Amino acid sequence: MGVQGFQDYIEKHCPSAVVPVELQKLARGSLVGGGRQRPPHTPLRLLVDADNCLHRLYGGFYTDWVSGGQWNHMLGYLAALAKACFGGNIELFVFFNGALEKARLHEWVKRQGNERQTAQQIVSHVQNKGTPPPKVWFLPPVCMAHCIRLALIRFHVK
Repeated sequence: MGVQGFQDYIEKHCPSAVVPVELQKLARGSLVGGGRQRPPHTPLRLLVDADNCLHRLYGGFYTDWVSGGQWNHMLGYLAALAKACFGGNIELFVFFNGALEKARLHEWVKRQGNERQTAQQIVSHVQNKGTPPPKVWFLPPVCMAHCIRLALIRFHVK
């Protein structure tokens, strides 16, 4: 079950848990959904779908990704994220969908074909123009999800 499946499950089985919120007010601790007060010293729990935001967890819009990127920059970014969440009384949970269900195999094959085509465009662009490729062509390094997972463990993110 991915984050979307988890969200569907919560909406179906716990409808009272699904309420609109303003994240800024929520992070300050002033409101929970529906205007209710959050108990003091109770951390806000935030679930992040890593598969859909790997490029952001890698360090945002850092441009040195084409030649392997700067892993130290990524570590600094994740350390700052963990520190900001801890300081803002937010308990961060990052979810990696490690299983490939049979129903999603076709989707995975299609994504691999698209990524191969994008990789060919990147190589062609760098060879022909000698400049970094556009950000929209971002392809994560093969081990990036694993490295991010290890870094998050290092920074005590669940």
